[in-house]
Amino acid sequence: MFGNVNLPNLFPAIKSNFERFTNDVSNILSNTVSGVSNTVSNLVHPDRMSISNDLPRGQQQQNVFSNNTNNTSITQGAPLNKSIIGRNEFIAAEGLKRVTPQQLKDAGQRSKQEFFKMLLPAALEAERKYGVPASVTLAQAALESGWGKAAIGGYNIFGIKGSGSAGTVNVTTREFVNGRYITIKDNFAKYGDFYEAVMKHGKVFQGDYAGYKKGLNAYAKTKNDNAFIDAVGHTYATDPNYAKSIKSIMKDYDLVNMSKNFYIK
Repeated sequence: MFGNVNLPNLFPAIKSNFERFTNDVSNILSNTVSGVSNTVSNLVHPDRMSISNDLPRGQQQQNVFSNNTNNTSITQGAPLNKSIIGRNEFIAAEGLKRVTPQQLKDAGQRSKQEFFKMLLPAALEAERKYGVPASVTLAQAALESGWGKAAIGGYNIFGIKGSGSAGTVNVTTREFVNGRYITIKDNFAKYGDFYEAVMKHGKVFQGDYAGYKKGLNAYAKTKNDNAFIDAVGHTYATDPNYAKSIKSIMKDYDLVNMSKNFYIK
């Protein structure tokens, strides 16, 4: 069945090819684990990450999907095609699952930029999935949680009511009703980690509310972040100045620019 094949010469070649294959697999696994480790480390220590625009635009685009994950950073550059999720960006978003409430709180107290850097990859993923501007997600997280100091149930940084994967928690809150603020107790969702909280926040806007539909449709057409929060603000919160407060944070920390001009290398 082997025809004229010289078997004694064939087996060494098979052995050599197999060894080369196993070495290649080993290297791939090693590089992948290294990339995950470094990306998660940067999320837990966001001071090691950087936001800059010092690379040529062509090089910025080329490096989006670079295999080198040993020095992960968020870098401003040419806007990405947001229908594509880079491997490193996905790893960074997933790494948010390991960030503890204390770590997010500490980041917010050290530097507001650190707070945003921790949440940015997940906010960008949520924008692709649900159409909610990442800049709005970041600003709402800051406002609703007091920069991580008052995350409800540990991980609910958006003041989302109802039930979550970890159940509910009854807390005191202020609402604007009939022209004045009142204090009430209500049930809020509990989540298992910050990544889940960001995704659930994006999903909230898929609800059957006219304000949400208006905001999503407008943003899909215009990519105007301010117009989105203007449309959804009165539905999301009872505070009549809610949209104004969110836009103020977006402006003060240049969140629109941060979210629309980035990549992770």
